Amino acid sequence: MRSHVWLRSSTAVIALGGVLALGACGGGSEPVATAEELDLGPLELEQEQEAELTELYEAAIDAGNTDVTIYAGHHDEFVAIYEAFEERFPGLTVVPETFVGADLQTTLEAEKATGRHVVDVISNPNADRYADQGFAEKFTPVTYEAPEWAADRIHPDQYEDPNGFYHSPWALLFSLGYNTEMLEDSELPANWPEIADAEWADQVTFMTPSVPGGMQTVLSILLQSDLVDEEWLRTVASQSSIVAQDQLALQAVSAGEYPIDLTSAATSIRKAINGGAPVDLHLLENPVIATEKWMPAANAPNPEAGQLFLSYLFTLEAQEQVMEAGNFPLNPHPSLEPAHGWPALNEIEFVPLPAQDQMREEIASNQDLFQDITAK
Repeated sequence: MRSHVWLRSSTAVIALGGVLALGACGGGSEPVATAEELDLGPLELEQEQEAELTELYEAAIDAGNTDVTIYAGHHDEFVAIYEAFEERFPGLTVVPETFVGADLQTTLEAEKATGRHVVDVISNPNADRYADQGFAEKFTPVTYEAPEWAADRIHPDQYEDPNGFYHSPWALLFSLGYNTEMLEDSELPANWPEIADAEWADQVTFMTPSVPGGMQTVLSILLQSDLVDEEWLRTVASQSSIVAQDQLALQAVSAGEYPIDLTSAATSIRKAINGGAPVDLHLLENPVIATEKWMPAANAPNPEAGQLFLSYLFTLEAQEQVMEAGNFPLNPHPSLEPAHGWPALNEIEFVPLPAQDQMREEIASNQDLFQDITAK
């Protein structure tokens, strides 16, 4: 498998998996495949789907549009997907760029104002906001199918845009992370309320929810549910160590400074395990999820290649890579086997995921509370 997949941010370029061959990024230097040579069998597609992906591939190659530039807030757990995509579609190169928040907004505005468009695909939890500003194109991958099982558990706008711009291939799951050398899984709290028990005083660390990030989302989802309340959060905060970043919380647990990270992302746990850390994920009775949203950029320089990549995300091969990294496909292929001993997402009693607008209102209403518990 090629190792020239690479990440760029506004300030740095980071090579992943080996030395970057600069000549490979301009497109056209890699061998390409004809429709007859293209091997889509492992994707286990229907005939119509296979024909659509083949057509997009041929159009991208014929137009010389061989780079797929992706703007997202993180890429680490997607590298295997990027490499598998390049293997499956010879001649195409994924170029991931890391942009979040104001940085992403400024970059998209600059491209729109100057007409110098770079991005082909955008991944962001607030994808609808960028679509509303004209930064995306409507597109439904032929491989996409809505997860019917999720209708009463995940608000539909969390996995597909009602206006047709974004779609979500998978969800990120948050639960307790713990040090396996300090505690057994059976010794851990069974649910969120139990974490406030005095037994866990000085045993827990977590990232401050006073700044944007996963902790804001997780706590806001919990607070709008019937599982916990403000008193619970104040109690947990008063007997825990609150740190500046989620990475610091997991590092402290990995180092044995604390046995429990209040809300670890499953992907972070898998990355830490692969790095040799003595940690694991403890599935509470009601973990929390968030969806990953992907969409094609407006005026993309390589639209066919971008649409091909988005279609690839919903295939069996991509789902296998996603699950290995610790994410959970929303509509898994029938032949997909769960990884790491974890159940499939539809078998987990996660906290129902509200609509995006409701989530934003909840996060905004909790700002004073989050600031207060962090200050204390």
